[in-house]
Amino acid sequence: MNLPVRVRVRRKYRKLQRFSRLPVTDRILTFEAAVFLAVARTWLLVVPFRKIAETLGTSHPASAPRKDLAPTSEHDDEIARRISEAVKRAAKNIPVHAVCIQQAIAAKMMLERRGIPCIMHFGVARGLPDSGDALRAHAWLQTANVEITGFPLDEDLREIAYFV
Repeated sequence: MNLPVRVRVRRKYRKLQRFSRLPVTDRILTFEAAVFLAVARTWLLVVPFRKIAETLGTSHPASAPRKDLAPTSEHDDEIARRISEAVKRAAKNIPVHAVCIQQAIAAKMMLERRGIPCIMHFGVARGLPDSGDALRAHAWLQTANVEITGFPLDEDLREIAYFV
């Protein structure tokens, strides 16, 4: 269903108004997130995933003992929450569809730039019966205290690996 041009323009204008009311630091984080989402998308299209996986950290199978992250400060938790919001905001507003793995990679790059440790998880679930997909893949990211991207998780999702 195509909306009239006038309605689409009005919606874009309202989004721009809401964005302009954000604190400057959040606007900057959103621009950074948009850039990293574009980098992640390009990276995933050009580079084989096994090469990308080498840069995500140390890989562990889901059955391995959990590597708990050291607790972070309230300041780091607040930065992580703001990065999470910025990535979600940018993902909704860039011209391409940013899927979970792109969001997780972008947020991971942003957290690492600030020295905040995180864990990236990969999982699979059976596809929906009427969708024709045998499996659905999902990626999610978290710090010691903050759920960054990919949450909430489906109950049928099974973790297959994580990167620290």
